[in-house]
Amino acid sequence: MGKIIKYFFTIALSAAAVFFIVKFVSGTYAQGIDDYEGSISSDVEAKRAELLQNGIFREGITVNNIPIGGMNYEEAKEALAPVLEKMVGDIGFTVEYGDDKKIEIGREYFIVEYNTDEVLSDAIMLASEGTLESLRQQIEELARNGRDYEIECRITPDTDAMAAVVEEAAESLNVKAKNASVKVDPDSVYNGTERFKFKEEKYGYRAKTEEAVEEIVSRAKTGDYGTVVIEGEIVEPKIKVKDLKERVVKRASYKSSYALGHYDAPNRVFNIDKACRIINGTILEPGDVFSCNGKLGRRTEAAGWLPAPGFINGGANSVDSPGGGVCHVSSVLYNTVIRSDLKIVYRINHSSHVGYVPWGVDATIDSNGPDFKFSNNTDEDIYIFTWVDYNKQRVCCEIWGKPFPSRFDKIDFYAELIEEIPPTDTVYIVDNTLVAPYWYVSNSAKTGYKYQSYKQYYKDGVPVGDPVPEALSVYRMHPKRIAVWAGFDPATDYLSYQYKIDPPVPES
Repeated sequence: MGKIIKYFFTIALSAAAVFFIVKFVSGTYAQGIDDYEGSISSDVEAKRAELLQNGIFREGITVNNIPIGGMNYEEAKEALAPVLEKMVGDIGFTVEYGDDKKIEIGREYFIVEYNTDEVLSDAIMLASEGTLESLRQQIEELARNGRDYEIECRITPDTDAMAAVVEEAAESLNVKAKNASVKVDPDSVYNGTERFKFKEEKYGYRAKTEEAVEEIVSRAKTGDYGTVVIEGEIVEPKIKVKDLKERVVKRASYKSSYALGHYDAPNRVFNIDKACRIINGTILEPGDVFSCNGKLGRRTEAAGWLPAPGFINGGANSVDSPGGGVCHVSSVLYNTVIRSDLKIVYRINHSSHVGYVPWGVDATIDSNGPDFKFSNNTDEDIYIFTWVDYNKQRVCCEIWGKPFPSRFDKIDFYAELIEEIPPTDTVYIVDNTLVAPYWYVSNSAKTGYKYQSYKQYYKDGVPVGDPVPEALSVYRMHPKRIAVWAGFDPATDYLSYQYKIDPPVPES
């Protein structure tokens, strides 16, 4: 029994000793393992750091077939610079224009962009992640098989800058087209030349700069650099001499003789010529109104007008006054205006008939009274020519402008008598300067008349429509007027021709 107890005690003691020994040994071993593993781990990190070689490209990496292994970022970019430059190549264009002229559009007119930073950033990250063993495997595989990257180049033309230099160069080629022009030649009525002097049109030239820039941009996108020729085109003028000659035609003309009676008096002809020269060559723009009095101004001796016969007392008498005879010009102008189909603004006839134009188609003017006005009712300029033909003793007028509309090509102008107004009985007027039995005839009796004028349109000699009434002209009747002494009684007093005297000269 004692043996058995001793045996168990021995076993228990041994077990305790073993437990203590094991526990001691276990603690020491665990610490050793940790220290060992820490040592291994530090070695791995050192190896990783050595393998990663921060900022250095791995062996086997190429960019555009250029090895950059072992290089840092800046060294790699420097090594790639020639390649990148070669990628751009002979970028640019030679622009030819004109006669052997050219300009160069070089690299400065292009925006060149590379994705170098993007590519190198990707490349430098190769074999930079994973365990030590994984890194070693990645590095070995990279060195064995390599990895090539491709840098791309994007070339963008600076279109605005190109357009500016191309347009500046081509400006010397551009020539503006010039329209034909027409100038009135007033002297032509005297020297027999053409009424107008035409200046020929000039063709222009336009360089197609927009097209040239478009070609440069298009070819730059595909790298098709080289020569571009600035083409051009002829620019036609809008108005040519042929057009002007078709747009300016003689609408009408009229002539009136001054050879008969007192109409050829030198002073009168002088005034007529002066008036014609003032009016000759007048240009009337669309909508403008022509005024004879406005154009000629006041007829005074101070203004250079000479005294010549003109009606006074309502046509009963005439008297010399400065500018006498200018009504001959206004009447000729009136007849031409009517035949030109222009609009009459204001016109009245003389108080008595004048012999240089038919009844009913005259127009009187006076510095202090009536005027003759008409307007340009067309949409083109009207040209007026007036002159004296001394050889044929005629007052002449022409009006030029746009052609008549197609419905007619000529206008006739005439007047018809519609009423006669016989003179009334003789009228006796007292002249206090007379003493019995002297007397004189102040004016002879004149019959009055009413005339209606008409315009008749024609086409190829055939009347177009009915005559169009134009104006009513009334020429005043005048009874015979006898100047007598104060106290004269026609019932008892007798006028003897023995005592008839000449009438006094009327004051102008």
